[in-house]
Amino acid sequence: MIDISKYKSYFNNLSAYFGASLFPMLLSLLVNPWIAKNMSPEDYAISGFYTSFSSLISPIIVFYLIHYYIKEYFRCSEHEQTQLVAIIAKSLIWFSGMVSIICFAALGIYLKYFYQSLTFPISPYLALMVFSLPLTGLYNLKLSQYRMKKQASSFFKITVGNGLLNIFLTVLFVIFLKWGAFGKLLAPLLCNLIVFLIMLFCFKTELKIETHLRDFKKIFIFCLPLALSAMLGYFTHGFSTTYLESIGKTTEYGIYVVGVSIGTYLTVFQTAIGSTFQPDIYETTIKKQWKKYAKFCILQIVLIASIAFIFILLAPYIISILTAGRYTASTPFAQIIALSTITSAIYYLINNYSIATNRPRLYLYTSIIGSILIVIAMPLAVDRWEFYGGAWVMVLSYIIFSIINLLLLIFIKQPQN
Repeated sequence: MIDISKYKSYFNNLSAYFGASLFPMLLSLLVNPWIAKNMSPEDYAISGFYTSFSSLISPIIVFYLIHYYIKEYFRCSEHEQTQLVAIIAKSLIWFSGMVSIICFAALGIYLKYFYQSLTFPISPYLALMVFSLPLTGLYNLKLSQYRMKKQASSFFKITVGNGLLNIFLTVLFVIFLKWGAFGKLLAPLLCNLIVFLIMLFCFKTELKIETHLRDFKKIFIFCLPLALSAMLGYFTHGFSTTYLESIGKTTEYGIYVVGVSIGTYLTVFQTAIGSTFQPDIYETTIKKQWKKYAKFCILQIVLIASIAFIFILLAPYIISILTAGRYTASTPFAQIIALSTITSAIYYLINNYSIATNRPRLYLYTSIIGSILIVIAMPLAVDRWEFYGGAWVMVLSYIIFSIINLLLLIFIKQPQN
């Protein structure tokens, strides 16, 4: 007989994480038909193009500081955890803020002087996208605290609140004020700013703790290869959206962006499932409880794959409803992108193992090799299959990264401190 009570806590946590993600997502889906009515293909193209850069610069802005906290959580005493939170919270304010300014300037110069095919205006869209990113740091740190302490109810409350605020602002700016792409990008910036101010109050005790620049040195050394690697992870998802703009077919590009945005709704489920098992996967890795580790990994992949396949079957009906029948042509793209939730989940499990075993450099090596292969493959795929080629490269890129990471784990033996 299976002792169901043994898994009760996992079920409760999974329910809370799912609920935290599902409730705002369902509301978002309900308003999506009205958003689609108020967004032209060009609006979707503009917002999708600039949002695609977030996967490139977000890692260097937030600098994988949250992952360092998660990695060290089970190794620290309660006092050490408090000190660690203080260091990371301050870094997420000052370091992330300065880096975001540098990223904004670098992207602005690149788009103005080196991206000759760009047909979209740079201002104010680039600024709206870039400066929304550093404002998420403290919020994500608070979520990580709740996950590691398995305080699912607190996680639920703060996530739902953030989601509802973002939806409200999107409805206000896009549907009522009819600001199109500008409103679509302004909503998350204003939402993140409001939540950031609340988080400053929540972390007021930790922010008063005295820290020194040398305290950040160890964290910086560990996180640098991870941040650089994650930036290269842009080539697994953001690069295809950026590259496809160069085809020059704005309407079709907007339809592709709609498909990608709907397909990536599944990442809500993927994130919820990952949030449920992340503490256990890190803990079983550190304690070398390999049987339990394998069970958690398999269960996570099975759950994500089941949701993806259900979506693929129902996609024609779902997209027709969500876009008020305006963007049904985006269905095939959404179905293809849904498969990437499975391949990416596999890759992130392998990558998290590298991080948990103190081998962050393998992540960097994987990202460098994989990114080179994707840069080579993308033009070939797009030249032959255009938007479909770009979508399939996104799916297959995670498989490429997974294989490379596995091979490096096998052949490069690093100490597991």
